[in-house]
Amino acid sequence: MSDAAGPVYSRRTFWGLAGDMFFFGVGASFAGQATVIPSFLATITSSAPLIGLASTLLTGGWLIPQLFAANRLAGLRRRKAAVVIPATIGRTIGLLLPIAIVILAPRSPGALLAAFYVLYFAFYFMDGLASVAWLDILGRCVSVPARARLINLGTTAPGLVGIGAGALIGIILSSPRIPWPYNYALLFGVCGVFWVFSLISFFFIHETPLAAVRQPLPWGHYFRRLGGVVRADPGFRRAVILWIALGGFGIAAPFYVLHGLEALRFPAASIGLFTSVQLVGGVFSSLVLGIIGERRGTRAVMRLWGWVSLAGPLIAVASALIGAAVPGVVLYVYSVVFVVVGMQGVAGMTGFLNWVLEWAPSSERPLYIGFANTLTAASLLMPLIGGWILQATGSWVALFGVALAGPAVGIFMLRGLPEPRERKPLVEETPR
Repeated sequence: MSDAAGPVYSRRTFWGLAGDMFFFGVGASFAGQATVIPSFLATITSSAPLIGLASTLLTGGWLIPQLFAANRLAGLRRRKAAVVIPATIGRTIGLLLPIAIVILAPRSPGALLAAFYVLYFAFYFMDGLASVAWLDILGRCVSVPARARLINLGTTAPGLVGIGAGALIGIILSSPRIPWPYNYALLFGVCGVFWVFSLISFFFIHETPLAAVRQPLPWGHYFRRLGGVVRADPGFRRAVILWIALGGFGIAAPFYVLHGLEALRFPAASIGLFTSVQLVGGVFSSLVLGIIGERRGTRAVMRLWGWVSLAGPLIAVASALIGAAVPGVVLYVYSVVFVVVGMQGVAGMTGFLNWVLEWAPSSERPLYIGFANTLTAASLLMPLIGGWILQATGSWVALFGVALAGPAVGIFMLRGLPEPRERKPLVEETPR
């Protein structure tokens, strides 16, 4: 498949994937991991580690199953069903969450908290199972130039729409006509509906079957093969380690909104503002990072993200001083933190994941995707670590200070990362 402008099935695949990304992105804005989710959990529990646990469950649920999905995918000539089946289960689970909120919130907040964690993890577990096949289809059925446009479109369009969604979130959460827990149930319900639309859009893609496939490896051999990839490919190994380091930004990510609400006394409606500017960050970074990735490569994208990620903790630390000196502007200055938060996902897609897609041998792409994502599951501990730091020290400054350390290490490591467009993979194309 050459391009979105090629044959009919190519255009259909391009727009099917674009629609999937669009509806998923719009839906996600109504259940923002750094805005809506932490504020919702703060209405149920005051425990910082439990609030951070949601991000851990999302990351772990999405990343861990990919390691096993990659091997299972190896024997399939057609991989569309490997997306559709788990995604259908996941979307069904997602629609259960607002129902659970309405039923359990008035009766037992503890049961609601447990149900939220179970459903949240189960949704992202299913999404993680589907993601390896989804990324393989993206890498195999869409050419590099078309893929760059697709990623740009699929992240920019939902961001633009999501800016309006942020305003709606602010209205819903601040309206006395929609009391708790119905305000959050409404947000999660809208999110679930959009995610169903994203699945429907994916049904329209046309997958070109593989001419030949390699059968899945026995699990013992498979895990030895994974070890062989890490040992034989120092470029891949370095990319994974440095991306984990850059992910240190996530230590504080779930707590920025709580810092704003509790320490800086921002109103509940500010959650909508933070959601909007977070999506502005996603749109802005889609345009800027997309151009940089196309012209200068994926390594340059990761380098820029490393420097930008330092701004979030620094602004958060300075916000108290800004609020004391110029109270009228602190809300808007603090909003820049969420611009940075919004850039993180785009940087991961256009930087790290695109680096893996370009670096991996074509016959080993599912293995590389699954292994890269699973290795970076070390980042799932970041929000929990942040919660423990906050709980133990009671200090926002300590939390944000630690959040600076990982990106600083990642920036240093980027100096030795190879650019896929300049070097060939160090692992042979043929399986061992």
